[in-house]
Amino acid sequence: MLGKETKERIQALYRECITALDLRPRYGQRVMIAEIAKSLGSIHEDEKGARDNDAGIVVVEAGTGTGKTLAYLLAALPIAIEREKKLLISTATVALQEQILDKDLPALKKHLSMPFNFALAKGRGRYLCIVKLDKALQHLSGMLATIDLFEQTPEEKDKDLYESMLASYGRGDWDGDRDRWKDEIENGQWSHLTATHRECSNRRCPHFQNCAFYKARNAMDEADVIVANHDLVLSDLSLGGGAVLPAPDRTIYVFDEGHHLADKALNHFRLDMGIRSQRQWLKQLEKALEQFIAAAGIPHSMMHSLREAPAQIQELSQNISLIWPLVMDMIGDQDRLRFEFGRTPETLRGLLTNLKGPLQPLLLCLDKLNDALQKSLDPKEESEFGRDIAESWQAPMGMMFARAEQMSEALSWLSAEEAEGQLPIARWLSKTPFGEDWDIVMSASPIAVADQLRKNLWYRCYGAVVTSATLTALNSFNNLRWESGLPDWANYQRVASPFNYPELGEIQAVQLKSDPKSEQFQDDVQDWLKENINLEVGTLVLFSSRLQLEATRDYFLRDWYDQLLCQGFLPKAEIVRRHKAKIDDGKGSVIFGLASFAEGIDLPGDYVTHVVIAKIPFAVPNDPIQAATSEWLESNGRNPFMELTLPAASIRLIQACGRLIRKEDDRGRISILDKRLLSHRYGKLLLDSLPPFKRIP
Repeated sequence: MLGKETKERIQALYRECITALDLRPRYGQRVMIAEIAKSLGSIHEDEKGARDNDAGIVVVEAGTGTGKTLAYLLAALPIAIEREKKLLISTATVALQEQILDKDLPALKKHLSMPFNFALAKGRGRYLCIVKLDKALQHLSGMLATIDLFEQTPEEKDKDLYESMLASYGRGDWDGDRDRWKDEIENGQWSHLTATHRECSNRRCPHFQNCAFYKARNAMDEADVIVANHDLVLSDLSLGGGAVLPAPDRTIYVFDEGHHLADKALNHFRLDMGIRSQRQWLKQLEKALEQFIAAAGIPHSMMHSLREAPAQIQELSQNISLIWPLVMDMIGDQDRLRFEFGRTPETLRGLLTNLKGPLQPLLLCLDKLNDALQKSLDPKEESEFGRDIAESWQAPMGMMFARAEQMSEALSWLSAEEAEGQLPIARWLSKTPFGEDWDIVMSASPIAVADQLRKNLWYRCYGAVVTSATLTALNSFNNLRWESGLPDWANYQRVASPFNYPELGEIQAVQLKSDPKSEQFQDDVQDWLKENINLEVGTLVLFSSRLQLEATRDYFLRDWYDQLLCQGFLPKAEIVRRHKAKIDDGKGSVIFGLASFAEGIDLPGDYVTHVVIAKIPFAVPNDPIQAATSEWLESNGRNPFMELTLPAASIRLIQACGRLIRKEDDRGRISILDKRLLSHRYGKLLLDSLPPFKRIP
């Protein structure tokens, strides 16, 4: 139960903010604050301070303009501080994360009478590893013999950059955060400078006290509010929780842009194994062990496992060589082949199962070797290797161990058979570029992550807020519940936008001659755009496919050259900058964009007065996870179009329409060039779920 003191404190803080930030009180915002505070206030703690009742999870769909960030901060932060918990805000996009960090939290910190600290949380992959930087420079100086352990060695042209980084970090001019370096760093350059959790020796590292990642992590310990992204939260949970971020039972999570959480989780649990890339890795491992034994010898405790390792590697390589012709024959001329109901063909499953025999003892050997090297870095431990050997080899052997773990996990998913009635795993083959050639990648992914999220997040966290402008699909939370595993007892609320949509904008479902399935559709879209786009104002045209965007661009490029900006031909941030500059100069500008321009782009006022949506944004039909889910639903007598395809399209369509009205004085029009909204029965469901703009024929 929310205490009277806490309730009054939250109300007082809200009044402070309204006055200090010169904001207009909004009914929906007050409702959102009240519902979040009520839900978090109803949490009961056990003797260890963890939640022990079915309460504390609240799901709030809040329309554009509600002021979601202020609402969840004012409701959750006082409760988090009072109960000595961390408030962790997670976003799906960098744009929102930057807004919260650079604008919202500093403004609150400045004006609230309740003091608090905040910090940004990133994965260790965004931070410099001094050991790796030192090794890269040694490679470039010819001082390190293990150069061929790396798939791509540091290049001579990067030496000046690496030396500049070392000097800048040493002087304290740079904190080791990749995103804070003065220039753009290419992925190939950065890959030599950052460590995975297996490569990192933690407190045993000689540079631990000066480690960029652990300095940032220490700052989190002092923070009341931590800002992260969905990927980092999911990674931390997969490691057991508390590995990088605070432990779940000590954390109140806020998932802003919460409609992305299930999709992010699906991508997180997906596993891939390339045939050629695995063979290359095994060659690197064989060479690495040869070099290691030549440099360090074989300790008595590892005599058997290290002597057996080369034979195990050879057996793995031979078995993988047998897989290549089989999968090449299976996939043929296709770019992708999905296995029906996720069943790996028997012959392929047999070959994959054969890999487990030699891989398991090899994995144990690398685990034992990695542990021994870690201990040899610690002067307090009994060591089997000299410190110089440990410093040279711990990181590369940790990397090799991590690759072996990934291979083992991928094999377990690819070769498994689900029990009767169990949700299937989607499994497929795909061709991907590999150097100057190509590879065949075997992939496996769950079709739903509800169980994983339920087990690792919702039933372990102290409390949680899930919010977005689009959490319902076709006016129901059912789809969100099914995808994300949110409990039925959670508090589900919808808060209407404060915007008077019928007065601010209008929406038109355009009746073109053809529908998107017709070959004539592209010509009809181009003809309509030619007649209806005002080149003197700000316009956003959204396409569902890059192919259609590029075809339309080619058609208009000559005539609209001065006004046209297209995604894929310029960076997203540069498109937005140029577009705003043109509008500020009193000129017109037209953006052609894809899905990422349909969400998270804020172009208020005159920056966008006309949004054109080329067609209903249905998911790509050949997506293997979506196809496997549809197959499973259909086999159970359910309708995948109504349960899966249409709800997802509804959310995407609402997001796209949300680009028009960003402030209370915005004005404009939305045109949707898909006659199926009028000719098909589901069209009415989609239209009825959109904001209540004035409908025009």
